[in-house]
Amino acid sequence: MRRLPNRLIFAVLCAAFALILSGAPDAVGGEPEWTTYSRPKTSFTMIAHRGAGDLAPENCMTSLELSWSMGATPEVDVQQTSDGHIVMFHDGNFKRILPNASEELKNKRIKDLTFEEVRQLDIGSFRGEQFKGEKVVSIEEIVEALKKDNRRHVVIDVKEVDLEKLAKAIYDVRFQATLTTWDEDLLAKWAEICPNADGTLWMGLGQMTDEQLEARFKTLREKNFRGINRFHLHVTRDANGELSPTPAFIRSHGDELRRRGIEFQAMPWPTPTCPGAKTDKALFRRLLELGAMGFGADRPDVAYEVLDEYFAAAPDDWNVADHIAPDEIVVMGHRGMGNEAPEGTMETFKLAWANGVCPEADVRTTKDGVIVSLHDDNFARLLPGAPDEIKKKGVKDMTFDEVKDIDVGVYKGEQFKGQRIASLADIVAALKEDRSRYIFCDLKNIDMEQFARETVEVHPQICLTGCEYEPLKRWKKLAPRSTTLIWMPVTWDGTVENLEERFNVLRDANFEGLDFVQVHVLPEGPGEVGPSVETLRRISNACRKQGVNFETYLLKNGDKEYAYETLFDAGVMSVATDFPSIARAAIAKYCESKK
Repeated sequence: MRRLPNRLIFAVLCAAFALILSGAPDAVGGEPEWTTYSRPKTSFTMIAHRGAGDLAPENCMTSLELSWSMGATPEVDVQQTSDGHIVMFHDGNFKRILPNASEELKNKRIKDLTFEEVRQLDIGSFRGEQFKGEKVVSIEEIVEALKKDNRRHVVIDVKEVDLEKLAKAIYDVRFQATLTTWDEDLLAKWAEICPNADGTLWMGLGQMTDEQLEARFKTLREKNFRGINRFHLHVTRDANGELSPTPAFIRSHGDELRRRGIEFQAMPWPTPTCPGAKTDKALFRRLLELGAMGFGADRPDVAYEVLDEYFAAAPDDWNVADHIAPDEIVVMGHRGMGNEAPEGTMETFKLAWANGVCPEADVRTTKDGVIVSLHDDNFARLLPGAPDEIKKKGVKDMTFDEVKDIDVGVYKGEQFKGQRIASLADIVAALKEDRSRYIFCDLKNIDMEQFARETVEVHPQICLTGCEYEPLKRWKKLAPRSTTLIWMPVTWDGTVENLEERFNVLRDANFEGLDFVQVHVLPEGPGEVGPSVETLRRISNACRKQGVNFETYLLKNGDKEYAYETLFDAGVMSVATDFPSIARAAIAKYCESKK
């Protein structure tokens, strides 16, 4: 199964810092235009229209299972029977699905029949004898199928459905379900009925002009895009072979959505002027170039081929200055805000978020099972004036009540006096306050299942990091909506110790379960770094061609401008540093110098 997540991490990865945004300028010297290369391929959404409806009978269990087996997310249409059961079915009558039925039955609608009557229908034979016997599927059966694997996800297109009844039906798997509709008011209502649920607005059907679409966007802006996490645009070619809507519209509105933290999806839509849209690989590829971070597809197999080919063709001379706006290059604040504030406190994390920095927290567990943020395994460094008995202890030796009031801020200066160790509950609460916030959590000493349970509502806002591969793969299975980063150190003298060997293991595994690869580096001077620039470029290109983000952590000289210049010249896409404010300034200067 592919590594694509099922409740996709787009919203946070976009909004938190327009995460890893990239693009190819249309002309030399033009402004960077965002495309897909610098986002982890795992965050790309593949929606199988009507459950891969061109590969199996639509809206049946076979089509759902086929979609999931491909790594895609099936889109299903739901209606209610006369006795109130929610079932999968698209059409307003049975004419197309039951061509050999009586005229009376052909003209009936789902809402005209009881659930038992609907279950007697064969909705597979119209696609071939091999599909004979497929039945209309209930929402309860969809839920049970989702429960079998938390990596599964479904997009539910509502026709005529009681939203409160639907919310109750899917409650146990609500983080694996996305509601979609053309009606933005319905999505706003859904956000109230099912808080934290996902919502997608679709638009176009290959029939709307730029002007008509812009009028809809004006209304959406007035409503502040309430309840919309993703936007799904149908794109076709007109009689002259030009895209409709136009590339300029797709680009500008895709950029607007991205900056609002809304994932932009596009779907090739068949029309009389573009009958082959479903398998038009050139059209799929153009949509990637215009910034799509998700596809709707009747033929997800074709769309996957295009996606893989697109990443494999990533240019070897890729550089952030050509593709990413300076303020959108990801800067991870080591231990929160590096040397600029006390590490691992809520004050530091909020300072990082306020300054466009993505904080890192080290997570450990207290003696009584409370997960907290602290890097060191004892208090010797953070409490220099404490008794030796306290200095030697770590959070694992103390209860949460014993550690929660320890001042871990004053060691950095009187202005930080009174800052306390952050609990995981504090971090989760802060993430829920603002869905654009994102945090890296470095795995120290935690029970992974406990961590997954306590963060389930904010999984898309968390990236778990560590230096061991197997725990990260395990985490990805527990929390497929989250992201992962593996960090690989080098020795202190700047040589590469087992780096190539470790990286080859990841590459041979096709980076399964990984979204980020981070290498620790030692810049020594302008153009000088260990590992070498050539090694970093080789790793960077290999990651990019597989859709994995390549990041470096500066072990020293993070306060030097040349350090960032060297790394970005080598194709690095994001940086971790102890000097995030200096990094931001150096990045802006670097990008300006490359214009």
